[in-house]
Amino acid sequence: MERIDFPAWEYRSQQLTPEEVQQPTRVLHELFDYAHLPELRAVLWEWLKCTVTGGFVETMDLQQRNSILFLYEHMQKLIEAAHLIHLQQQAIEEQRQELKRHVF
Repeated sequence: MERIDFPAWEYRSQQLTPEEVQQPTRVLHELFDYAHLPELRAVLWEWLKCTVTGGFVETMDLQQRNSILFLYEHMQKLIEAAHLIHLQQQAIEEQRQELKRHVF
């Protein structure tokens, strides 16, 4: 994917609550409290099919459309939570590397 320079505020959470920022793994729990893995796969598949075929309104009832929107909101939060976890792991690895350099 092409790298684009974004302003610093774009790297901050926009969807997560303060509690979720402090504990990003909560987002995982919220997602799987909402639906089980097979259900999430099914909704993602319906989302993809409707997006590709353009049959969003014709083939889905209101509950199915709401499920896709709800999943989209969860996916936004999941991406932000994954980014925070990535940054935390990166900081831990940098500290580990720094310690290796100073240990004789």
